[in-house]
Amino acid sequence: MSTIRCDMHVHSFHSRKSSRWILRSMKTPECFTPPELVYSIARRRGMDLVTITDINTIDGCLEIADLPGVFISEEVSTRLPESRKLVHLLVYDLTPEQHQKICILRRNFFELVGYLKEEKLLHSMAHPFFFPGEELTPREFARVVKCLDVVETLNGTRSIYENNAVASVVRAAREDPSFCCFTGGSDDHCSRFIGLTYTSVEGANDIREFLEGIRQGKGLPEGQNGNAVRAAYSIYSISYSFYRDRFSQKKVPAMASLVADRFFHPSVADVKPTVWHKAEFFLHQMLKCVRHSDELDFEAFLIRELMEIGKDLNLSPKNPALAHEGIDEKTFEILNRLTNKLLQHYLPLLLKRICDGKLLDAMEAFTALIPVVLLNLPYPIAHLDRKRGRDAMETISGRIVGSNTCGRSREKRAWITDTIDDLNGVSRTLQKLSSIAVSAGRQLALITCQSRPLSFPGWVVNFAPLLEFPIPGYHAKLLSVPPFLEMLRFIDENDFGMLYISTPGPLGVAALAIGKLLGIPTVAIYHTDFPRHINQIVQDARIGDFAVSAMSWFYGSVDRILVPSEFYIDDLVSMGVPGEKMAIFPRGTDSDRFSPVWHNSSTLLKYGGRAETVKLLYVGRISVEKDLDVLAEAFLRLSETRDDLELYFAGDGPYLPELRRILKGSGTYFCGVLSDEELYRVYASGDIFIFPSTTDTFGNSVLEAQSSGLPAIVTNLGGPQEIIVPGRSGLVYSGRDVEDLMGAIVGLADNTELRRSMSVEARKVGLSRSWSAALETIWSAPFIIGDDSKPWVMTPPGRTASLTRHEIPLQTADLCPDSVI
Repeated sequence: MSTIRCDMHVHSFHSRKSSRWILRSMKTPECFTPPELVYSIARRRGMDLVTITDINTIDGCLEIADLPGVFISEEVSTRLPESRKLVHLLVYDLTPEQHQKICILRRNFFELVGYLKEEKLLHSMAHPFFFPGEELTPREFARVVKCLDVVETLNGTRSIYENNAVASVVRAAREDPSFCCFTGGSDDHCSRFIGLTYTSVEGANDIREFLEGIRQGKGLPEGQNGNAVRAAYSIYSISYSFYRDRFSQKKVPAMASLVADRFFHPSVADVKPTVWHKAEFFLHQMLKCVRHSDELDFEAFLIRELMEIGKDLNLSPKNPALAHEGIDEKTFEILNRLTNKLLQHYLPLLLKRICDGKLLDAMEAFTALIPVVLLNLPYPIAHLDRKRGRDAMETISGRIVGSNTCGRSREKRAWITDTIDDLNGVSRTLQKLSSIAVSAGRQLALITCQSRPLSFPGWVVNFAPLLEFPIPGYHAKLLSVPPFLEMLRFIDENDFGMLYISTPGPLGVAALAIGKLLGIPTVAIYHTDFPRHINQIVQDARIGDFAVSAMSWFYGSVDRILVPSEFYIDDLVSMGVPGEKMAIFPRGTDSDRFSPVWHNSSTLLKYGGRAETVKLLYVGRISVEKDLDVLAEAFLRLSETRDDLELYFAGDGPYLPELRRILKGSGTYFCGVLSDEELYRVYASGDIFIFPSTTDTFGNSVLEAQSSGLPAIVTNLGGPQEIIVPGRSGLVYSGRDVEDLMGAIVGLADNTELRRSMSVEARKVGLSRSWSAALETIWSAPFIIGDDSKPWVMTPPGRTASLTRHEIPLQTADLCPDSVI
């Protein structure tokens, strides 16, 4: 039994006006493919029948009408009479006379459809969820599909998510679960994808039987779905074909021109390189060796890279990299590589000129980056196009089917961060959440960008950075510029339902842009008080004000914000960030590891301490913004009058040498960076935990100390005050008030019974916070997933009103074992 195949949706250069804004703005036609090339490629790819569906014209079909297997068709742009919204119909096997009548009637969709039915002309709704103008409402969509004989359910330019949703939505709209009259076509505009998406009818022997089989529901849409990479390639190809003659007026090396032609121009894609091409290439290579310069302008750089591409591909017609199949993927690979090289060339130049104070020269380098952005513009445009179609699909599906069964799954999510293995609370939080996600069977990808290899449990994606540079004044921390196109494509292809953004650095800004392009909800985590940190580091109020404006813009641009403490919710509101976007970010600790059972009276002695002293402990990053100068001054003043206190620091950071110098000979000991069992022992073997920071949004080490049974002294500024139960598991003092801190230390150091009771309460605080519960709360929070009818605010266990000064209660709780004190 024979099977006939035909690409039922394809364009030639007779499709004049483009539906894409970027092409219309350049006054570029819809397509540059000659009709005879459409026929040749379709037949070569196994199409038994050939038709061309140019927009509102049959001229392309008429040019090849005398060839075997051709029938005349067109894509008709028609309007709904009430709203004047556009609908595109594919009309098949018509005559020139019928075309003329269609041109008159297409101003009214219903009159046109009535005529098509009267003439028994097969017609199909093109790309049902993508509308060149304003989107149809669900009611309008249902009314349209009820009128039609056939609907295109597989379009080679639309995403798999749109195509897969068509059949179920159309059946629901028609209230006919058995409806099966569907077509498929490539919707090709650049010749590369003709015949890769098509309709087949089994048992048909000619055009009439083929079309009648589709009308009877025997048509089977087959082949490939579209994606953003393919759509972007079409834009490149059409744009290049339009401007090719203009480019040829410039003195561009023939080899570079040939490479571009082979990739983008349909009529010359198979032209072979001549001896002259090869000779010119070798001459160019010799000149490059003689005239090497880092100050190439964009055009010279682009030509040089095109020449390198020519060398890589060998410019052989047999090279599989230049085959029609996969040309979009190869183009993406090459343009991504070219973009990365351009950025690697210009970004260091820009940063160097800024650091050297050459601001005018820096502006010149910044201007040179504009063509790089323009070079990549088709990819964001293509993704926005996908987003528009998907949004329409989700809206229509949600109203007609009754639920959005075709939308993004919330069960697959990505967490993006500029810091992942540094010595800070953000990294430790993310590593723990990643590990818990694996155990819980959650699909959570941790996305970062750094040159160092990573090794910890979970789905970790590490993009190679285009550039790494230190934060001014904080040289231990590197920021990375990510490969934007690679990151965009990875997130798109994995179809994540939500993006969590931990840091507002280059990676976080890229993730925010990607979320907007793809229509993925973004949830930012306010881990770090950057404005105050920056103020403390640079000591310049103007830069601090700029940081406030930047944070306000970034956090105001995301969909939701998780904040570790209510103190910082109020802080963000004061920056102008809407309070209704925010909720508490739940945190946890591993109470089995951070536990009083690790207490050992000899643990801290090996670092130089003495027995029978009260041991004060700080664990964390040793840096200026942690207000360790206040702790150092308070301890120095106390050590002048008493020798029963010792101070221990566990951690590392840029302030460590200065801290060693200040505290030399005062009974202070530095334990270095600790991990695993040694860290658990140090925590549990201390007597009082002190965390003097006024800029921490949470303070992981405070919760770990509480879980280890240590009373904690924290400030009234920032998030740590909301971890402890003031007066019961720790004390709160006025931030950066040395006298107040000294009073809190003395109050606990001199009261063994109070420390014992606070140790019991501190342990309860630790036991009330688990990482598993934290992840589950984040994952299932209606505040995030869109159900605003259920507000989600998690109040930390034991939370009471913050105290501005430490208060020592008159009564104590049950006692801890003596060994813990």
